[in-house]
Amino acid sequence: MYIKRNNCGKIIGVSETQSDAFPELADDRSEEFLNYVKCEACKATVTASALQNTDTELVRVLEDVIDLLTQKGLIHFTDLPKAAQQKLLTRQTLRENHRSLNLISDEDDEDNTLRFL
Repeated sequence: MYIKRNNCGKIIGVSETQSDAFPELADDRSEEFLNYVKCEACKATVTASALQNTDTELVRVLEDVIDLLTQKGLIHFTDLPKAAQQKLLTRQTLRENHRSLNLISDEDDEDNTLRFL
């Protein structure tokens, strides 16, 4: 592993290959190197978790947008690709099953219905 340092000498990057940007061979047993790698792994985990949470939220937004567009007659559900239709219907069924078991709350659904058709 090769490292890149800032003007203060602090590690600011790691690469598997040596280059002009990463000229220094890393001491992979040094506390400084291990702390840097650990910190970067933690940041990656937090970022991945945040992305996953926003993905879930974005899916719900897209479901609402599709519902709104179909309600207003701007698109027909059958205009969507078959794969998209199947995924939306599957999610609709899963949400209805969960709702009937009171396992989830749809605070954002005013009338607690999903409409895709």
